[in-house]
Amino acid sequence: MTKTTYVATAPDGSQHTRKTDRTYTHAVLLEGEEGWGAVGFCGRPDLADKKRGEHPGSIVVECGVLGDRAADMPEAEASENVETVAPEAGDAPEGPKGSIGGLVQKLLLEPDLGYREIVDRVVAEFPEAKTSTRSVASVAAVLRKKGVEVPRRR
Repeated sequence: MTKTTYVATAPDGSQHTRKTDRTYTHAVLLEGEEGWGAVGFCGRPDLADKKRGEHPGSIVVECGVLGDRAADMPEAEASENVETVAPEAGDAPEGPKGSIGGLVQKLLLEPDLGYREIVDRVVAEFPEAKTSTRSVASVAAVLRKKGVEVPRRR
């Protein structure tokens, strides 16, 4: 049987995946000190709600299949009140204001910056960041897969 990779997107834009033979429709996410993490993936909404009840402060989001165009850009649907801001048409995708991921995405759209310069700027703004040239290249690859025109670099 072919394994499927499911992806769930947290309110901060981080993506959580699970590769399995099972069918999942929802994921339960919980925000901790290190950011959002997946508590579990579920095949039915009622099971996801039950798991959410076991983890106070967690949220339920729909998950999609990695590789599907719709699943590549899922919007988190929280079962609690979470404020979201929709991007305007023509805007580049961006992480939450003040996030490391958002800064990396913004800097990747500047064609004159190399990966090393992007890492240096991220670390200058976020001294605790563990960003590497490899992680920046990975973000660039994901953005290209989503259809964003990211300048090529070495």
